[in-house]
Amino acid sequence: MIITIGRQLAAGGREVGKKLAEQLGMRYFDKELLLESARRSGIADELFLRADEHYNLFTLALSTDSQKLFQFQSDTIRQLAEEGNCLFLGRAADYILRDRSDLFSVFLTADMESRIRRVMQKDGLTAEQAQAFIEKTDRRRADYYNFYTGKHWGDSNGYDLCLNTSRFGIEGTVRVIVEGLEVRC
Repeated sequence: MIITIGRQLAAGGREVGKKLAEQLGMRYFDKELLLESARRSGIADELFLRADEHYNLFTLALSTDSQKLFQFQSDTIRQLAEEGNCLFLGRAADYILRDRSDLFSVFLTADMESRIRRVMQKDGLTAEQAQAFIEKTDRRRADYYNFYTGKHWGDSNGYDLCLNTSRFGIEGTVRVIVEGLEVRC
């Protein structure tokens, strides 16, 4: 089984992903995926970390480096999926693995108030700073996803399950995903 989780910033995606992977005994890949891509490609990990879920039309128009990094990352995602059960957080993994019959894709959202509180607590920002940071990060994630996939980030038609973590909480979200997996299988 392969699970992918797309998420808005501060919707609890990392927490949900880690708990879910641990509960199901799956390998978990978030930023670790970037380091694995660098290792497998022989390219410096700093390049993958800098390009992580960032899209800049101007940069892409001038260079194919970002597209090459996306291709290396895509290859790594496919190889890791072939090696067995795993969970991928972000990085357009749902699109990259869309042809797999064992894929279960999830998108997590949360209300802005909850997201702002989470960022304020984590990063020590004011409410205004937190909201600006959330909006900027979500815009970058959407631009990245939309550019590389030709689809719309967060569009419910692209996922098996979409959940609002503000309504379910982290533990409840994990339970709903597990139940969704059981129903699907």
